[in-house]
Amino acid sequence: MQALFHQRLFSLGFWLIAATLFAATTTGARAQAPAATDDEVKVLRCRQNTSELIFMNREQLRAKCGLWSKSYTVKTAEGEVERIVYSRYFVLTLRKGQVSSVRQRRQIFTGFKKN
Repeated sequence: MQALFHQRLFSLGFWLIAATLFAATTTGARAQAPAATDDEVKVLRCRQNTSELIFMNREQLRAKCGLWSKSYTVKTAEGEVERIVYSRYFVLTLRKGQVSSVRQRRQIFTGFKKN
């Protein structure tokens, strides 16, 4: 009888440890991979289809690619030239209110985040 009790106790302990390890590994994996925001997903889609962005205006660009991080406006003799910066790897140039060029650099992962 006592042997049966020890066998059940060992079996119960084994399953408790297995369940704890499973919960810890699944929670840890989710904690390491932050969820992408809606704007980040939109920017990634825009970077894949840059030809669709030509001749869009600001409102269409905001709806398709989300909010940008910076914008610079320079006044020239031909009119205003605006640079919309999504990241240092993805910059759009607007002339007369429409996207005229897209500059995209390849992003190389180094493993270190720049502050």
